[in-house]
Amino acid sequence: MLRVSLVIFFLLGFGLAGLGVVYLTRGEFMPYHAGAVQTDWSALDANFRGLLLGLLKGLGAGALTAGGAIVLMTIAAWRASSQPYLILLPFVAIGYTSLLLYATWYVRTHTPGEPPFTLTLITLGHAALASALLIVDSRRS
Repeated sequence: MLRVSLVIFFLLGFGLAGLGVVYLTRGEFMPYHAGAVQTDWSALDANFRGLLLGLLKGLGAGALTAGGAIVLMTIAAWRASSQPYLILLPFVAIGYTSLLLYATWYVRTHTPGEPPFTLTLITLGHAALASALLIVDSRRS
């Protein structure tokens, strides 16, 4: 169970880090953001575009940091003992994806946009599954 948990954590971390890179390198918002504000990127005021890009890059920085931390903790747990990461891995994985789900839900319920809510929910489910497997394995050992 430990190996399955760590593989799920690794993939989750890699995915979050990839999401972070996408958001950090974008020069404009995503198509679902355009749906949320009901306008095209080019129609926005330059100051508003700068503010939005700053917020999106902040999201990207958080995703890259959380994903990178999950990947590094997973590698360390694989090489040595998972004991030091029994709380940290679930905290970072579930914590970040829960907040991401909340932000996605908020956009979904307060705008006409259609953010990737289901994908974010599935990501949170994987974080919870990996965490449960890690904890169950630690209690067995």
